[in-house]
This record gives sequence, structure tokens and C-alpha cells, in this order.
Amino acid sequence: MTVAEWLDFAAELGLDGIECGPLLVKPLGPVTPAEFGRMAEARGLAVSNYTGYSDFAHPDAHVRKNELADVLRNLGAAREMGAPSVRVLTGQQWPGVNLEDGIRWVVEGVRRAAEAAERMGLRVNLENHTKAATWTHFDFAMRGEVFLRTMEGLRGVPVGVQFDIANPLVAGEDTLPLFECVRSRIGYVHVNDVKQKGVFQFVPVGTGLAPIPEVLSRLREQGYTGWVGIEEASRTGKEGFRQAVQYTRQVLAAAATHGSGGL
Repeated sequence: MTVAEWLDFAAELGLDGIECGPLLVKPLGPVTPAEFGRMAEARGLAVSNYTGYSDFAHPDAHVRKNELADVLRNLGAAREMGAPSVRVLTGQQWPGVNLEDGIRWVVEGVRRAAEAAERMGLRVNLENHTKAATWTHFDFAMRGEVFLRTMEGLRGVPVGVQFDIANPLVAGEDTLPLFECVRSRIGYVHVNDVKQKGVFQFVPVGTGLAPIPEVLSRLREQGYTGWVGIEEASRTGKEGFRQAVQYTRQVLAAAATHGSGGL
């Protein structure tokens, strides 16, 4: 799809907003960040998030410096298109990088990004991630223990959690224990689903093992008012998106009958 066709489809689905990422805007994509924001607004869509792919776990300090520069550019793009937040990642599980060094590098990179974001009136959220399509290795903090140690190192830093409901299952772990540890810091949610624990393969949202109703209900109870983004990765075409939107709306409607606040 072209960017315009993608935004038209989002509007057809009746979404409140749409995410953006580096592949959709210049220099990699066809439109500028400001143009993307205007195109979304013309269709009644907010830009909910700028979804970046930082790699602060790289063993080369020069690469890590360039990664931070990329995140700072992402922040500028987010501000141009009107997105309130930017996703950052820890990086990849590079061979030879020990856990202590990796956590230290990630904490430093994310801290500097988050402080820059705060000065710009934006928010940085670190995702419990698995693997980007352009990556060679899985995420440095894919295991919950590593993600929690990283977030502990970022205590007091203006950074939130972009919580992906299915990703802990890909790591062979359970979602809810990690959720309970980070729930007070969640600033953005990704709804995704997997059929089998420990397998990096996604299925249509609502057909797998991810505890989507449980997570969204608990967020409702604590008064979460942030975005719930659907990450449809089942490769089932437009129908997969329609099914994911319908299912997520049903879950949100059910969650609305409990607790206070809004989703």
C-alpha cells in the first residue's frame, strides 16, 4: 500500500489513531513527518506513536552514539507529525556482549533519549520487545529478568514502558507476572497474539494465548488512559486487521464495565 492507502484503510476501520515508523517517512519513506501528520489529520486520525528501532546494546561505542542520534531525529519527527511518544528498544543480543555491559549501555542511551524527549514535551517508552524484521538477533532484554533490571536502572528517569502483551510468550515466559512488575510505568500498549509459547510466530489477535482481556481489564482498573495499539502481525491481509480491531473493541468494551478511568 501507499501511505495514503494505508491511512485510508485505518480510517475505514474507524480507528482513533495510527502509529508511524521510519519506513513510512523520509529519508526511508515517501513523505515527510509533517506531511504524514497532515495526511492523518485529514482522515480524522491522530498519530499515536512513533515506533523506532534503537540498538543501544551494540558493542561498538560509535554505533551506539549513532543510535542515540537516530533516536533524537525520531523525536524531531514525532514532534513534526504530532505524535506524543516514541518507542525505543534496548537493542540486539550481540555475540560477546555480557549482561552487565549491555544493561549499562542501554540504560545510558535510553536515559539520554528520555531526557531529550522530556525537554521537547514528548515521552519515550521502552518496549519489552522480541525481534525487528531488520534485525539479526533477538532483543537484548527479551527475557523479563533482563527487561526488569534495565527498567530498574532507569528508575527516576522520565521513561515509560511500551508493553507488548504477546512478547513475553515468545520468550517462553508468562505475560502477567511481567505486567504486574511494570504496570505502574506503562505508557503505551501493543495488542498482539501468539499461538504457541516459545515460538516467534504471531496469529490473528484474539485467537492465541495472549491474556489480552486480563491485561486491558487490569489497566482499566488502575485508570490507564493511554493508547492501545493493535500490532497485527499474522500476515492474513486486511481481514486479519478487521478481526483484530473487532476483537480489541469487544475486549475494551468489556473492560469498560469494570473499574474507573478510560481506555
